Order: sequence, then C-alpha cells, then structure tokens
Amino acid sequence: MENYSFQIVEKYPNVTIIHHRTNDGAVWATSGRNILFKKSGGWQSYSRFPFCFPRDLFAFSRPSARAMRSDKCNLFVNSRGNVLGIRGSRVYAFLPDQPPKVLFTIQGDCVLHRSIAEDQNGWAYFGEYFMNPQRHPVHIWRVSPELDRWEVAYEFKANSIRHVHGIYLDPYEPAIFWVTVGDFSGESHLLCSDGTFKSVQQYGDGSQNWRAVNIFFTKDFICWLTDSNLEQNHAMRMNRKTGELEKGQEIDCSTWYGGCTREDLYVAFTTVERGPAIHSNLSTILISEDAFHWQEVFRFKKDFYRPVQLFKYGVISCPGGEMSLKELYLSGEGLIGMDGCSIQARIERKIE
Repeated sequence: MENYSFQIVEKYPNVTIIHHRTNDGAVWATSGRNILFKKSGGWQSYSRFPFCFPRDLFAFSRPSARAMRSDKCNLFVNSRGNVLGIRGSRVYAFLPDQPPKVLFTIQGDCVLHRSIAEDQNGWAYFGEYFMNPQRHPVHIWRVSPELDRWEVAYEFKANSIRHVHGIYLDPYEPAIFWVTVGDFSGESHLLCSDGTFKSVQQYGDGSQNWRAVNIFFTKDFICWLTDSNLEQNHAMRMNRKTGELEKGQEIDCSTWYGGCTREDLYVAFTTVERGPAIHSNLSTILISEDAFHWQEVFRFKKDFYRPVQLFKYGVISCPGGEMSLKELYLSGEGLIGMDGCSIQARIERKIE
C-alpha cells in the first residue's frame, strides 16, 4: 500500500462537533447548544437546542463542560432537508422558521456519532445508547421524513444487550440495515435486518471479536475494527456469503468512528480510553484500501485531564453523510490540539 500524508486545511476552534454533511455539500455542526451550518463561506446560525438542566449550568468552561457532557448531542439532516436533533434524552424536530419541537424522549442522553441511518423511504433509524447497568430493554426508533411520526421499530429484550452502537445502511444492498450492539460477554453482535425490522438475523458469539461501533462495507465483506477496552483489538471482517470471520492486524486502541470516502478508501480513528486493551495514549487516524489492512497517517496525543472517565476519553469523530479525503471534517475531544473543536483536513498519497 502506498503511503499517505495528512494536512490540516482549516481549524474551527468554536465548532464543538461536526455532525452531518449533506449531498449538496452543506455541513451541519454544533457549538455548545447552537446549531450551525456551512455550505459556502463561513458558518451560519440555524437554531439552538433548548436549555438542559443541570448540565448547561456548567458550560462556562471546557473542563466543566467535559465533566458534565454539556456538548453531547446529535444532528441528522434527512433527504427531505429536515433536521432531527437529540440532546438530553429528548428528540427534537428543527423545521425552518419554527422553534425546536420536542417529539419524544429516549433512554440515554443521545446516540453515538454517525450512527443514524435513513431508509429508501426517508425514515430515520437510531438505537438507544446508555449505560444500562440493569440491562433493561433497548429500543431502535424510527422517525418519519417530515418528523411528524415516530415509533419503536425494534426492541431488544431485557438482559440481551447493554446498548446499540449504530445502525448502518448497506451500500451494496440498500434495503438492508446492519446494527452493532455491545458490550460485554454474550452481548456483542452484528445484526442484519430489512427496513421493517420484522426479521432480524444475528451474527457472532457475543465475544469481543464482535464488539464494533462502526461498520465498513465492501462487495464481499462486512468489516470493522473492534471496540474493546478489555481484549486486544483487531481488524475483523466477515464473509458476506459464508459468515466466516477473519481476524487481521492488531490495533493499539479501541476504534469507534470511521467510514468510506468518495475516493473508495476507508478511514478510521482510534480512541484512548482505559483498560487492558488500550496500549497507547495516541488517538490515530488510519487509512485502508480494503477496510482490513490499515496504516497510520496521523496521531493526536491524549491531554492531561484525569481521570479520563470524568473528563472524557481521547476521541476523534467524523460526521455522517458523504466523506472525501480532499475535504475531511473531523471533531475531537480530550486530545491535545483537538478538544472541543473541529478541523477540515486533507489526506493525499505521497509522491515518491
């Protein structure tokens, strides 16, 4: 594989999280409670999440905001251009020239980044992500294109999983969703379903080999980098036809986020958390041509704030929607030079 270079093109110090990039090139983000978008030129204000007590009382400084998770939220812009938001356990509709409207509440504060998927009819799907120590039932929700109807699409029975990591539409079979769930022994699986979620096929033995957040799709394989703080992490792939699992190279840390780019290359980002499987204090940017063999192109070091469970792990995230190596938007937390801010970067092949 050829070598690649990484370059930061623009820095956005006041943009906390970049959430979504639409097909027309618009980028949607948040700065604290404020919702922003950028299509050409600078960032513009769109709306604002309502005040959330008590967390927003602590948004006055970055350390207190980290401790209280006051920046955590989601934005998803569907194919109709309607904006769905999640913050403080409430699901919102942000419609043009209207105040935010609360639709319903969910278990957990919000969901993981890049984990909301849209079916061919415009319905948006997301799964509940929360600590769930008592292993209550967990739901997958779906919301209509006009954000005026919603329902539980699927329920995981009590004591079956801890939470849902993400829902992803298969680009090779666009009527199929893949779902990642975790976290511990017997709870980590991949699930495959059509858009109705009336029929769900489960893969995996529940072990840490099947613990994934993001999925990378190829014609022949379903691929992932494991998300384990407990056991050595690896690149993994499952044969679509046979279901056979193959284990690849070792990865120093767990991996949460990533995706496929317009250039048909894959990017992934490791997370610095705590546990016997975390062997580095560096959050790395990885690139691959086949979503199974990976190389590092850049790294950010974990910052000094401790304990990490309180002041956040070292995380790089990327927005949902189309990605490009020429215009790669990233957000970070708990990293030197990448905490509570975002960047636009570029990855290029090195000229030998």
